[in-house]
Amino acid sequence: MQAQGRSAGMEPILFVIDHFRNPNAGTEGQLFQLVKGLDRTRFTPYLLVFSDSDYLREQGFPCEYEVLGHSRLSSPSMWLALWKFASRFRSRGGRLAHIFFNDPSLICPPMFRCQGIKTIISRRDMGYWYTPTWQAALIVTGRFVSAVITNSRAVKTVTAQKELLSPSRIYVVYNGYERGPEFRIVPSDLALLRRQCPSAVFVGLVANIRPIKRIQDAIEALGGGEHSCSDSVHLVVIGDGDSSELENLATKLGVNKRVHFLGRRSDVKSCLEALDVALLCSESEGFSNSIVEYMQAGLPVVCSNVGGNPEAVKHGETGYLYPCGDVSALANFLTKLSESDELRRSIGDQAGKVARERFGMQQMVSEHQHIYQRVIGAEG
Repeated sequence: MQAQGRSAGMEPILFVIDHFRNPNAGTEGQLFQLVKGLDRTRFTPYLLVFSDSDYLREQGFPCEYEVLGHSRLSSPSMWLALWKFASRFRSRGGRLAHIFFNDPSLICPPMFRCQGIKTIISRRDMGYWYTPTWQAALIVTGRFVSAVITNSRAVKTVTAQKELLSPSRIYVVYNGYERGPEFRIVPSDLALLRRQCPSAVFVGLVANIRPIKRIQDAIEALGGGEHSCSDSVHLVVIGDGDSSELENLATKLGVNKRVHFLGRRSDVKSCLEALDVALLCSESEGFSNSIVEYMQAGLPVVCSNVGGNPEAVKHGETGYLYPCGDVSALANFLTKLSESDELRRSIGDQAGKVARERFGMQQMVSEHQHIYQRVIGAEG
């Protein structure tokens, strides 16, 4: 770390995360963009990661970073290495650290407080990972936390209840997104698919294949009997993971020719240009990156009414919310959108407008900077 941060009039801000592997992933992506957009005339960012990664070795990071080299919370060597790092950061004028992910948010606040460093922790999901042991530990270490930043009001409520934190110390900052170019070139495989199915309405679902994402609900909505979608609806699944069980389900329901798995993609935003409707079926969402990307692309959104989803999607205006697991309601909304080009266009246009107004990257960065300054300047 450089020693001139405070003397040059810039406040050192330490960001801590246990690993950084993908600048396009949810939390890692938001951290990457936050550090990249931070006002360098006011703040000097540093990154501490517990363990190294291929990405950091090959691509680096938008600020100076250091690898702690330890990741086991039970290891005394990790505690010692973290203590020494915190001491160095404080000696260089550092007064604030922003902590991401669970392990760092447990160990860092009490240790940093002993060094005179205030901490902010981030919470970005509905706490599906909480266990009695984790909760008990976080309630203790939470006493050393100066502030919490959540990415939705729903996450704020869960965090306050589960970790016994005062709502007055919890700030809501929605995820920020770069708009990018107005027009993107549709990937060749999706362009071919559209030519092969010229009358189809393509519904896209961007999510890694995991049980919590309930992608099976979307497939069942296509082939669920009398309440299923019209035959014009095709499902395009974009995300990493084993799709074999979902493919078997599609075959069993007789809709395998209308379900297309693209796997992990690095051109997701370009893929969205080929779609007509966007979908998310998750049973738990803090605040979905996918939903805002859908809206930015001008797509009407159909999503489960869970977590922060209703904070992003206004029912009937920018999309439709349905009770999680209610395949009949899901199929109904997909059918409604598939039957009207004008409805898709009007809802998609409104979704794009809302995304630009509420979820801009600069707004996200600016709100973080305001919180940093407030915490740094607070007494006690």
